[in-house]
Amino acid sequence: MPKEKSSSVAQTETSTLIRNYSGEGKNIILAMTGTSGAIYGLRMLRALLMNEFNVDLILSEYAVYTLYKECGAELTNSNLTSLFPELIVLKSTVTFHNNLDLKSEIFTNKYVSSGMIVCPCSMGFLAGIANGESKNLIEKSADYAFSYSKPLIIVPRETPLNMIHLKNMLKIIESGGKIVPAMPSFEYNPVSFNDLADHIAGRVMDLLNSGSGTLA
Repeated sequence: MPKEKSSSVAQTETSTLIRNYSGEGKNIILAMTGTSGAIYGLRMLRALLMNEFNVDLILSEYAVYTLYKECGAELTNSNLTSLFPELIVLKSTVTFHNNLDLKSEIFTNKYVSSGMIVCPCSMGFLAGIANGESKNLIEKSADYAFSYSKPLIIVPRETPLNMIHLKNMLKIIESGGKIVPAMPSFEYNPVSFNDLADHIAGRVMDLLNSGSGTLA
C-alpha cells in the first residue's frame, strides 16, 4: 500500500504585509467610494488603526451599500472593535464625515492633515479628483491635498481601463498624487481575501511613509 503523501499547505505571511509605523497623533483622511472591492477599504482602515493614526473617514453614498453587500459590514463608531477584534483596544479615533458636507471641519485652520487615501476609488471619483471638480467632500479634500502638497494616494479598483481612465490617472500623478492599483501579489502565498487586501494596504502605508510622501 503506497504511503500517504503529506499535505503541506502554504502559510500566509499576513503579519509581515503591513509594517509598523508611528501614526500616533497624526490625522489621515480615508475615503471609500462605492466601487466593488470594499474589502480594500476595510483593510486599509485596519492598517491605519493598527498604526494608531487618527482617521477622518468619508464614505460615499454607495460605499455604505457596497460595504454591506460585499462584506456584510456596517461602519459605525460603536462596531469598530467588533469588526477588528484583533486590535483589542483602539488607541486612535475614527471620525465620520458626510460626503455632501462641503463645510466640513476638515477645512478649518485647526485641522492638520498628514495625507489622504481614497480606497477603493471608482473611476467617477478619480475623474472628479483629476479635474478638480470638488463637488463633494472626497473630491474637495483631494483638491485640498494637492493645494497644500499633502500625500494623496488613490487605489483604483475598476477594470478594464480605457484611455480616459489612464489620462485621469496621469493627471493625478502629474499633480503630485500617487496611484496604487488594487493588484495584489501572490508571491507570499495568500490564503484569504484579507491577505490580498492587506498586501495593498501595506503598499499604501509604505508609500505614505516613504521619502516622497513623508508625513507632516
